Amino acid sequence: MPRPQRMRRQSPRLEALPYKAKNTARRRRRLSGGTSLSDDALAVVFSKLPGAADVVRCAATYAQWGRVVATHAATISRLVPPPLGRFLPQVAAGVFHLQRDGPTARTRSTPGAPQPCFLPLASGRRLLGCQAPTFVGSLFFNVDAAVFDYSRPVACRNGRLVLELHGGGGGDSLTLCVCSPVTGDAVVLPPMGDRPANYACALLTGEDDLHQRRGAEFFRLLLVYNRPGGLTALRCYSSDIGGWGAEARSPVKVSSRELRHTGPAVVLHGAAFWPLDHGALAVAVRPNNPNADDPPAPERQQTGGFDVHLLPYDCPHDWTTQKRLGISPDNRLFLVYIGTYWHGPLLAKISYFNIPRDDIGRGKKESSSDEVGVPMRQMEVEWRDFKLLKLRWVGEKSGLVLFTIASGRHSGTHGLNLREGTVEKLADEGHSWGNLIGFEVDWATYLASLPHTQN
Repeated sequence: MPRPQRMRRQSPRLEALPYKAKNTARRRRRLSGGTSLSDDALAVVFSKLPGAADVVRCAATYAQWGRVVATHAATISRLVPPPLGRFLPQVAAGVFHLQRDGPTARTRSTPGAPQPCFLPLASGRRLLGCQAPTFVGSLFFNVDAAVFDYSRPVACRNGRLVLELHGGGGGDSLTLCVCSPVTGDAVVLPPMGDRPANYACALLTGEDDLHQRRGAEFFRLLLVYNRPGGLTALRCYSSDIGGWGAEARSPVKVSSRELRHTGPAVVLHGAAFWPLDHGALAVAVRPNNPNADDPPAPERQQTGGFDVHLLPYDCPHDWTTQKRLGISPDNRLFLVYIGTYWHGPLLAKISYFNIPRDDIGRGKKESSSDEVGVPMRQMEVEWRDFKLLKLRWVGEKSGLVLFTIASGRHSGTHGLNLREGTVEKLADEGHSWGNLIGFEVDWATYLASLPHTQN
């Protein structure tokens, strides 16, 4: 598929308006904000604004300002962080999934094996040019689409997607690919080694690195998996090194059942978090040399430098398919699960963790008595249908909660907007889809889209 073309807002043809020169000049000044500053000078001004909300308001005020924000979105996004204190539902672009919850990676060569697909939301149709559900391979123009046949989506964050590839020359090795559906770029990582039967994945990008200033291309992949004999292991890939670090043993044991159902991680204060039965698993990669400005050399790559902790719940949460972790607009880790009565509307229940920024090991979950409920009054389900509900994914920046229901009048895939408290049905199917995860665009892509959103 050719690279999607973005619609650009056209500048008004002022010279064609039947006004006098004086009025035309006044109109030009009004459309350009009444300033003679160049686009580059305006970009410098916008990059020094105190908050992201100010940048968004500027982009909506004048056509020229919106064009400047879109053109210099990459620079502005690095200097002005995303807005704190509110979810941005517009950054949720779509849903990646397998067509069905099909064979494992070892049996995908069989006929009828599931294909990875992308279901675009309204923002995804605008940003990615996808007007209908499509196979993942059609999103990438610089890689042979066959590379993505029977691949498995395992994580999405900050505009990037992680796929587990079938084959890829690695035999029984685990081969992962980190790609950007927005730009169409894809990077196939070197095989890690023996493929774990089950593993959990976390994707960390440059904005998650608290110790060093990283470029936009930087990323880390953090894996938690089990070895024969019940050993839970950790391993990390760093893009600046271009290879995998040494395997390390986790002091917290994670069962294979938990690894199958825990889903992709959320990231807070540079640490990755997964929901387990009795607590949230927290893993942070120790910095090689936090005082150094240069990236570490390959010979100094980390050798098992991880901080691992289990943040206990106040009561066990062993319903693995009905709980997920999220990040609140004020940067707090929270646990969300969906409950109901024997017959009545669904209710999303949210409880928070207290985590010191400088020591994740001292974090703990607040009492369930402090839970916040988000009622879904239009979603009344029978108890027998509720037992087949699966909570799939929570967007860190969008506040979109994806869940599926297998039967009943509400069967299908649904999205709960935590900001508005509303539920939208996204598809009539989805309960049998495998590896269903949402996709959010990065902050720079969102800024670049503002003029088109406000058109």
